[in-house]
Amino acid sequence: MATTALKASKTPNIILTEIQMMNSTFKGVHFLVEGDDDCKFWKPRIKKNHTSIVTCEGRANLIGASGLIINMGLANIVGVYDSDFEQLFGITHHPDILSPTDENDLEVTLLASNALEAVLHEFSDEALLSGFEQAHGISAAEHLAIVSKEFGKLRIHSRLLGHNVDFDRLSPYRFVSQDDWTLDLVGLHTEYVTLAGITLAQLQADLLSSVPAAGDWGLCQGHDTMRILAQGLKKTISRKQLSEQDLAKVLRISYSLEMFQQSQMHASLKNIEGSKSITIFG
Repeated sequence: MATTALKASKTPNIILTEIQMMNSTFKGVHFLVEGDDDCKFWKPRIKKNHTSIVTCEGRANLIGASGLIINMGLANIVGVYDSDFEQLFGITHHPDILSPTDENDLEVTLLASNALEAVLHEFSDEALLSGFEQAHGISAAEHLAIVSKEFGKLRIHSRLLGHNVDFDRLSPYRFVSQDDWTLDLVGLHTEYVTLAGITLAQLQADLLSSVPAAGDWGLCQGHDTMRILAQGLKKTISRKQLSEQDLAKVLRISYSLEMFQQSQMHASLKNIEGSKSITIFG
């Protein structure tokens, strides 16, 4: 399998040119992904030596390049992009060649699967995990999703209302306690309204009126959720210092072929495979 990469920052036009140049010697399928972590996930799951992974350096580049590819009539090109909450509003992009992730992004898609149980089995302390779940009456996975969605609601709110809040200043490491894995929701909302330039009353009204209903993981964002999980593992359900990157690696490895074949991504890509008479999977 070939993995393409350019040192310079890419644009949709650069990606298009890259594919056109490769077509002079490569006759297989070009598979568009957003970034390096996506490449690591997809590399063992698509057909070896028949599929070239094209790393697009971002979601906007991938979707933009796909539009150019369709306009040019180029064949044998497919890809996967992060839904980025758009699935909640029925928005899709170029469904003839692209599949969205099942959940908001690839990380949450993996966390929503049984791969999370494998991570908890590997890294959590059995007694601490059991004690936490008994004390709270919910599983660690349920708690993770409940806490994460509070950050996701604010991300959606900021986007819909054009506040352009810098979420680096709202990191879960600031608002989720490593001592007991609880969320300081008041503190989170107070900081958010300061950054957004609105009142708490306005935020509460907006959250009720503008944020759509979603499933268990539908309001969760990957980086937030991974950081919340890392906080829980530091002291509450384990005694381990693990980075977001460490957890992502184990999630990718733990996501089995069976899990993948049950996903909407797989079903969508198989439909594209059939409609274009191409081979993506080995």
